[in-house]
Amino acid sequence: MKFTKRNHYNPCFWTALWNEDYYSRATKNHAHLLPCRDHAVCALNVKSGQIHKSKVDNIHYDKNLGVAEISRTAAEEFAKRYHPDRYENFILENEKTDYPVYIDFEEILTELEKMPPYKVLLSVAQKRQIESVEEKAFLGCFIVLQQMRSHAIMNATIQFHEELQEHKFEHFVTLKWMLSDKQFLFSRVYPLVECRWTLFAVNANMFPLCDSPILVKPHSIMVALSPRLLLEIERTIPDRDNECRLKQTIKRAKIDEFRCRTIGNTFREIIGSETVLKKWKITQEFSKRVEMMNGLKSYNRMVYKEGNQELCQINAFGNKG
Repeated sequence: MKFTKRNHYNPCFWTALWNEDYYSRATKNHAHLLPCRDHAVCALNVKSGQIHKSKVDNIHYDKNLGVAEISRTAAEEFAKRYHPDRYENFILENEKTDYPVYIDFEEILTELEKMPPYKVLLSVAQKRQIESVEEKAFLGCFIVLQQMRSHAIMNATIQFHEELQEHKFEHFVTLKWMLSDKQFLFSRVYPLVECRWTLFAVNANMFPLCDSPILVKPHSIMVALSPRLLLEIERTIPDRDNECRLKQTIKRAKIDEFRCRTIGNTFREIIGSETVLKKWKITQEFSKRVEMMNGLKSYNRMVYKEGNQELCQINAFGNKG
């Protein structure tokens, strides 16, 4: 059985938008001869503090993150803990199963990327505006899905299970349950759609992308949809007309806020235009982030410390049974 060696947090077709040539063709709905993962982007590494060029395939990924082994004992313990009413049947049905078996979560991520939320993302990147409540709903779903698969959340939740002496595969099963739970997804997406949305659409590559790009704060969520599109959802302001405000300029204070939040959400690297990344590299907040990441010992504790409610909810969901 062949497993996926590189699990990308951000889909390659999205990350490739930070390549100028690919962006130009993609936003005009023109196909490119090179696959998206073969395009080069400029990256600022948060551990080395250096800027380098790399193929999309080599950006925002972990090796073998989505592959988990399941032993017979682990499977039986899991069934007994979460499905005690079906435990005896499970033992009988699996008597002839050859263990170990494996989960490759990349297959689920690949199927997710074929769904409407990711298609709407590319559509909005092309037309540079959000035109309907339906598009808001799909983008809200994209934000929820992307947050759950981000570098910080994926690593922290796997570490959380390990600290409880649970197996790696249990995180992926929990995540699959969440993605299959319509009520859970609705409870996460609907509040976002009800808030005020603003799309900043500029004509220059001003918005870099980090490995955990959903920038969540109590008052707002920010996400760079493309190098030239920044979406802000103001969580404390209700939206009365179900529209998305479109602004073609952005104030310096808002750019500075986006920079600080992006750097503060980076665990591996930030991609963007070389000009912007050079400016970010010499900032005080980037220097502090480099120092912090080089001394990092626990994703789980750091993400909790930074107040990420998504991690709390994922872990609570996985332990509600």
